[in-house]
Amino acid sequence: MMWVLRLVVFGYLMSLISGCGSARAGSGTAPTSPPPSPVIVTAQPTNQIVPVGRPATFAVTATGTAPIQYQWNKNGSPIPGATSSSYTTPTVSFADTGTTYRVTVSNAAGSVTSSTVTLTAGPRAPAVGDVRYLLSEQVNSQSDLTPDLASNIFGGSSASFPNALGTPLTIGTSGVCVAGANCYWRYVVNDLPTSVTGLTMHYSSGAYSSLGSDLQSIALSNGVIICFDPEPANDVYATAWVQARGGGFDYRMETVQPSQLAATVAADGVNSRVVTAVGLDVSTGLADVISYGWQGDASTIYETTTQIVSQPNIASTALAMANQGYIISAFGGNDTNGYALVGMRVDGDTMARPILYSVNGASAQLNNPSVTTPVTELVLLDEPGEQILVEEQ
Repeated sequence: MMWVLRLVVFGYLMSLISGCGSARAGSGTAPTSPPPSPVIVTAQPTNQIVPVGRPATFAVTATGTAPIQYQWNKNGSPIPGATSSSYTTPTVSFADTGTTYRVTVSNAAGSVTSSTVTLTAGPRAPAVGDVRYLLSEQVNSQSDLTPDLASNIFGGSSASFPNALGTPLTIGTSGVCVAGANCYWRYVVNDLPTSVTGLTMHYSSGAYSSLGSDLQSIALSNGVIICFDPEPANDVYATAWVQARGGGFDYRMETVQPSQLAATVAADGVNSRVVTAVGLDVSTGLADVISYGWQGDASTIYETTTQIVSQPNIASTALAMANQGYIISAFGGNDTNGYALVGMRVDGDTMARPILYSVNGASAQLNNPSVTTPVTELVLLDEPGEQILVEEQ
């Protein structure tokens, strides 16, 4: 009986243990992770038109379950190391026109490929920090600049604007000076965005007799004179210059016969110098040329063209220069001697440059401007019945 009882009790306990185990195992199920969300491209990369000498940046925006991987392709081939949501190219050259890019975006759920976009090389931009020409191209976007502040200086005055970019002074004897009275030169200044510092615009005027020594005194290694206007009949001159965030500029002023102006400019270009200002002096009949070399550009050869024209031909001459790829790096003159335009371009850069101009308030946009960089004022003429503004984009 004892053996039978023990067996019955043991069997009863085993049934309890078995029953408890079965109840616990069947009381719920282990949690499972939801399937990953596939990637979706919410913002496609866009075509880029970028000046030669600057990089291009393509970007994509995508959503989906992390982690998300990116692989950019150039002309259908993967770019080593290009595995971020954006890709910045090396410096653009003329040969890059027509290059295509796309990006494959993937995660655990699969992959999707963006639309294919194209890079187009635009007219060359100066290197960042080279304020010898196209000054406004030192700023990333036109929208970064504050609204224009128009002002003027008169004989014997000066003005400085820290963290700003400004235009050249207006040129034109009859519109600038009053016989037997003073001269007034207009200009426009834009404040820089807070992310850009180190550029300061200066405007000043003084006695014509001290023109040469005064220009020499402001010829700083980190400064570039962008225009000057001698007005000997009123015994006064005016000039505009910019102090740059970097240095390494060397100033030179040459005084030559107008017939030698083109040859002088050409020689400067061969020696990697950019002509930034030119003046035609009524009292001497001579031409003054200001040029700068730059330690950041010691080997570039610049091709040049120099024209002395009358007022009505300024805009058409500027357009012809731009169509041949020249930047108007200097403008100056007067009613008596005419107006000089100096065009410079990197050797072989013949791509037409986008240009805009306004004659007596009637604007024209030419050469199909498409390079989205700030416009730079190149020519400001203010004469009775003949106001001309020439800008490059």
